[in-house]
Amino acid sequence: MRFIGSKVLLLDRIKEVIDDKAPDAQTFCDIFSGTAVVARYFKEWYEVSSNDLLYFSYVLQRATIENDSIPLFTHLKEKTGITDPLDYFNGKEKKEMEELSQERRFFQNTYAPTGDRMYLTDENALRIDYARCTVEDWKTAGLLNDDEYYYLVACIVEGIPFVSNTSGTYGAFHKTWERRSSKRYQLYRLDVTTNNKSNHCYNEDGVKLLKRLSGDILYIDPPYNARQYLPNYHVLETAAKYDYPEVQGVTGQRKEEGQKSDFCQKKQVLTAFDNLIDNARYQHIILSYSTDGLMPVEDIEAVMKKYGKPETFQIYEIPYRRYKSRKVKETDRLKELLIYIEKQVQPCI
Repeated sequence: MRFIGSKVLLLDRIKEVIDDKAPDAQTFCDIFSGTAVVARYFKEWYEVSSNDLLYFSYVLQRATIENDSIPLFTHLKEKTGITDPLDYFNGKEKKEMEELSQERRFFQNTYAPTGDRMYLTDENALRIDYARCTVEDWKTAGLLNDDEYYYLVACIVEGIPFVSNTSGTYGAFHKTWERRSSKRYQLYRLDVTTNNKSNHCYNEDGVKLLKRLSGDILYIDPPYNARQYLPNYHVLETAAKYDYPEVQGVTGQRKEEGQKSDFCQKKQVLTAFDNLIDNARYQHIILSYSTDGLMPVEDIEAVMKKYGKPETFQIYEIPYRRYKSRKVKETDRLKELLIYIEKQVQPCI
């Protein structure tokens, strides 16, 4: 999934730091999980906790982290004869989905030409509506347990970026159709790593949540800059909740619902970071950060040394390879950082 600040390219580097600094660790917490790519990666080796304030992120985590295998959909099969719900939805023809009443077609009525917007084609929006409404109907009828429900909703959400008429986020749509928009929408089959451990996911304020958690490794990938995440991913949030929200403006934004992050506000970010590190009951803390973020690196260092062991503080600089096409001077200036410190902690009781 295309996502602001995705750490796909950093996964191996993060593991190198962990292998060096915390070779005996058994638990891993991803407190700002986003698309859960980091939590999914480290689930192979650790008992994982993950969290994000965005609900669509929680759905992705719930499907791939707390689920320890791909659900079997046993009751659905017994009652409906549907052996694979993803194949069932992906194989539907448009005429079959037309049975969905117009008032239930929120995506088509809101994000497609039918609703005077161009995030999705009308047919792809209808496909999302049909799958999302059917999954809700199955859940209401008792045909899905929670593991199965979240897995299917996550597969619906994960498929949307592949056909979205955007540049990657959903702050606006293109005024002409991009090539990917013409592809037929399909639910994306998510892999689930089995680690036979007690993995847990949360949909809470990470700073407050850390008061209740403890463990070995805390990975922190907070928002760095002034871009709030909900406006940029409101379409995915609505796909996950499917709550028929009141939308506003040309771009059909959801109301922010009090989800503005202090990490995206220059006046609040340092206090929020201080509280986060203070609350952390993890021995090994690793922060992903960018040199174009709101907090000066010197302030980050001061906070981490304030609560951790100063002699263990270390910064790993990783050049921004993704900017190699830009001017050399800018490439040299922008860096991705991994910042480590060890903290003497007492486990939560």
